[in-house]
Amino acid sequence: MNIRLVPREEFDKQLYDSCVHYATNGNIYGYHWFLNATTDDWDVLVEDNWSSVMPLPKTKNWLGRTRLEQPRLISDLAVYSVNVLSPKRVQAFWDAIPKEYRSGNLTVEPASAPKVSNRFTVEAATGTALTLNRPYEQIIEDFSPGYHEGLVRAEMARLRPASSFKPERLADLWLQVNGKTAENEWRYHAMQRIMYQVLHRGWGGTQAVQDDKGEILAMVFLAYSHHRIFPLFTVETAEGKSVGALTYLWDNVLKSHAGKELKVRREEILV
Repeated sequence: MNIRLVPREEFDKQLYDSCVHYATNGNIYGYHWFLNATTDDWDVLVEDNWSSVMPLPKTKNWLGRTRLEQPRLISDLAVYSVNVLSPKRVQAFWDAIPKEYRSGNLTVEPASAPKVSNRFTVEAATGTALTLNRPYEQIIEDFSPGYHEGLVRAEMARLRPASSFKPERLADLWLQVNGKTAENEWRYHAMQRIMYQVLHRGWGGTQAVQDDKGEILAMVFLAYSHHRIFPLFTVETAEGKSVGALTYLWDNVLKSHAGKELKVRREEILV
């Protein structure tokens, strides 16, 4: 197994993205355009003929020392591989990280966590997959009473689905709800870069809920990749929370996707 480091400015984007796309553990966060929108600097470890890759997002501290750092807006990365992702292969990648990476932390999907992390803090992403290839009634049969209470509030408030909107509309509402800070301003622009990348590829779009006066109460931007639904960005107003707007929105998503070979992280729906 030959693993080498390739700087971002030198690697082949097509070969890299192809590996992420066809990887048995692929996800949307690994594509080069997603990483470029969330971090200023990253390299990649490559196995042989780009059959396995591992992105290494990095920063430098005030002493000039390089460290791994989890990018904002990315929940988990991975050792992406079209081969069997054995513990031996995973450990080989972590052991191949150059010594110049002195420390750092990274959150990865569970199969990509090493047995020995040495100088790094590695967290395995958590969550439970909710499969949608069933009737709607079966999907929600074990949901909490709070979920159903939210649907009752939404019905009483006469909520209804709204048309799809441009990324700016969701980002504006998100910033309005969360407030203007330096961090939120960065997220505001990064969110739009990512959403337009997804729209360009035809991989997703916005879902929204409005009240009987046409006021938007909740929005979510859904991306579809690797037979999964990724709710990348979600926002709900204070009024929306009081009438179960986000619950109503997700219930509509589940109804329209029931019976399809898709899954979503359960914890992102039952908030």
